[in-house]
Amino acid sequence: MKLVKITTALLSLIALLTGAMDVIVGVAGQANIGVGAAAAAPFDPVLDSQVRFLGAVWLGLGAVQLFCLGDLRRYGAILQLCFAIVVLGGIGRVLSLIQVGQPTSGTGPSFILVALAIELVLVPLAWLTFRRATFADEQMGLTR
Repeated sequence: MKLVKITTALLSLIALLTGAMDVIVGVAGQANIGVGAAAAAPFDPVLDSQVRFLGAVWLGLGAVQLFCLGDLRRYGAILQLCFAIVVLGGIGRVLSLIQVGQPTSGTGPSFILVALAIELVLVPLAWLTFRRATFADEQMGLTR
């Protein structure tokens, strides 16, 4: 369960910090992760609006995950849904790589690699660990 707690806390902090940055700074902040022309002024208002909206959703997901850490037994299903959302986001990132290609500017390639490792390796491992621990608790009669 320690892996679940550490992963969830890490994901929560990442989501809270990057989500807040996206809401406050908008598309301009994307230059920090290697985005090229789209993050240079003048910005497309629709793209900026979308980045800020998705930043708020990401911020909210981080807050929900952090809340779930307070009582994993009670909020385990919600936490698993959060994990599923992150994995789905990773699948979307893979689709982007297939359809649009790899980034070529700045830290973009490194950012994508780290993000995919978190979304498609670390989170599924934490999810599996959580499911196994929950199953073991059920077998021992420890669940509510």
